[in-house]
Amino acid sequence: MKDYSDFDSEIFSCQYEGETAVICLKAESFRMAMDASKMHEMLDCLNTIEVDKNIKGILTLHTAEYERIELLQTFIKSIQKKSGYVQKEMGVTRYGNAVKRLTLAINEFSKPNIVAIRGQVSIDSFGFFLACDYRIAADDLCIEFPGLKIGVTPVGAVSFFMNRQLGMTKTMEILQNGETIDAQEANSLSLVSEVVSGDDLKATCLAKLDAMYQVPGATLSLTKQLVRPKTYELEEHFDVSSRLMWHSIIDN
Repeated sequence: MKDYSDFDSEIFSCQYEGETAVICLKAESFRMAMDASKMHEMLDCLNTIEVDKNIKGILTLHTAEYERIELLQTFIKSIQKKSGYVQKEMGVTRYGNAVKRLTLAINEFSKPNIVAIRGQVSIDSFGFFLACDYRIAADDLCIEFPGLKIGVTPVGAVSFFMNRQLGMTKTMEILQNGETIDAQEANSLSLVSEVVSGDDLKATCLAKLDAMYQVPGATLSLTKQLVRPKTYELEEHFDVSSRLMWHSIIDN
């Protein structure tokens, strides 16, 4: 089994800090979709942390850079410009499968899982974070809708989790309008659990994890058994989501 206690790549890094594995995401999901080996490495890292008895939980740091939103739009446009049905289908399928595999892995993770979110993030990638146990945002959080701006439906688990949490009417309003959601609005909608300053973000998350560790098994009982959706529910949603993504990308 590969050692991820001090790992660094162009996609993500992982360091073990005491009883917590700290993963820093350096790229959005579409970067992993373009390279299956990168996705395998991310999933292998999560599995390694899962079985390591010395690690009690995971903190995921999302430190977005503003140019990523434009990169995602460029990625989608590159699929649209491909010649031939098969080539376009392959691009859409790779992206959809990457989103699906990572979301399922996060949802099925049995240890406490907190995500720290700051800066600009696409609504599609935000779906991953909705599968986490606890979401803490920096006050500069800015949730964008890059796909919607070029006619592509938001995909992945975001609509699934938002519908469960906010109801269909509010979810449709948010996803169709595509208006930027800042940290305070995300907090008022309970899309994030707490908003803190950027300087306090990591320390706040680590303190929350330490509190979870004091009640062994509580996260597993309360979230995995009572709150987190069943695997088949997410898989059924992704089947529908993939078809919507296919039509919105190909038809534009």
